[in-house]
Amino acid sequence: MFQLDNASTLAIFIFLTVFSTLLLVFFWKKLFRKGLLNFVFRLSLVLLCQILLVATAGISINRSNEFYASWSDLLGNGVDYSSVAIPSNTTSLPDIAILKNGQESASGQLIIKEIVKGEKSGVSNVIYLILPRSAVNSIKNHQPIDLTRTKVIEFLTGYPSQPSSWLKSLDITKALAASEKANPSFSIIGVIPAVNVAGTKDLECMNFPNNGTQAETWLSADVHSFVSNRLGISSTRWGLMGVSTGGWCSAMLSIKHENLFYGAVSIAGYYRPALAKTTMPKVKAQSDADYDFLKLETAMTGKMDMLLIASVGDIYSYRETKRFLALAHPNINYQYLEIPTGGHNSGVWIPKFGVALDWLKKH
Repeated sequence: MFQLDNASTLAIFIFLTVFSTLLLVFFWKKLFRKGLLNFVFRLSLVLLCQILLVATAGISINRSNEFYASWSDLLGNGVDYSSVAIPSNTTSLPDIAILKNGQESASGQLIIKEIVKGEKSGVSNVIYLILPRSAVNSIKNHQPIDLTRTKVIEFLTGYPSQPSSWLKSLDITKALAASEKANPSFSIIGVIPAVNVAGTKDLECMNFPNNGTQAETWLSADVHSFVSNRLGISSTRWGLMGVSTGGWCSAMLSIKHENLFYGAVSIAGYYRPALAKTTMPKVKAQSDADYDFLKLETAMTGKMDMLLIASVGDIYSYRETKRFLALAHPNINYQYLEIPTGGHNSGVWIPKFGVALDWLKKH
C-alpha cells in the first residue's frame, strides 16, 4: 500500500490535491483574519496545495516513465536485495515452478524476475529474463536451448530508470514479437538487468575506485555468468542495446568486454561519461581517465560492430554522436542512423527498436 508506482497511491494524491484546493477556495473568505499569523496560516495552506499538486504530477510522471521503483529509491536509499538474492554463479536451472511464477507478456513471451547477487561485483539487484516460446519449450522438455537459432540481447536503461521500463513504457516485448514474426526461425532471449544499482547516484555503468560500487562488473561478468548458468547455455557472446545512458553503457561495455559481447546498439546515447556536476573532482577525473573511449579502443584485440542512432532534435545526444563520428575508430565497424526529428524520449526511440533488433540478429 502507498507504494510509489501503485495506481492507488496516485489516486490518493489526486484526491488530496483536488479536495484541499476546493476546501481552500470555498473557505478562503471565512479563513481571512487581520494579522500576520493569519497571513502565514493562509500562505501555508496555499503552499500545501501546491506541494500536493507537484507531488501528484511527479508520481504520475514516474509511473509513466519508470524512473524509481519505490520511495526508498526516490530518497536515494535504494532497496536491499542481499537477503533474498541468489548467487550469480548458480547452477540451478529454471524448474517448472519458476516457469509457473513467470508472467506471460501480451506478446506471448514469458517474463521471469530474478533477484541476483553478483559474485564479482557484490551488487544485489534485479534481472528480468524475457524467454521466447522456443526457449520455454526447451526448458520444459529438459532440452538445451538451441543457440544456432537463438540470440541473447542485454537491454540497458537510461538514468534514472528501472529495468521494468523496458517492459512497460518501452514495451520491448512487442518489438521482440514483431521481430520473431518477421523471422520465425530465429528467437531472442532478452536480459534486462538493473542499471541504477546505487539509489539516486548515477554510476554511468562504471566501476568506482576505493571500494565503490562495481556497476560495470555487475552488468558484464555477473549478469553474463548468471544467465549462462541459469539457462544452461554456453558462454556465447551477446548483443547489447541501450537508450540514453544505456546507449553509452552498451557502447562502453562492448569494447571493454569483447569476450562477452559481439555488438552494441546505442540509441540516443553518448560516448564519454556524463557524471553529475556534484561528483567530486577527483572521482570525475579518475572516471574520465579510466573510461576514455579512444583509449579503451586502442586496448581492443579485435573489432566491434556498433549501430549508432541519434535524433537531430536530441541536442546532447546528437552533438556527442557527431563528435564521436568525427574521430577515427579503426577497431569499430559502425553504422549510423539519423532520425530527422524528435527529442530525447521514448516516442522517438520505440519506432527504431525493430531496426535495432534486426541489426543485432544479423551480426
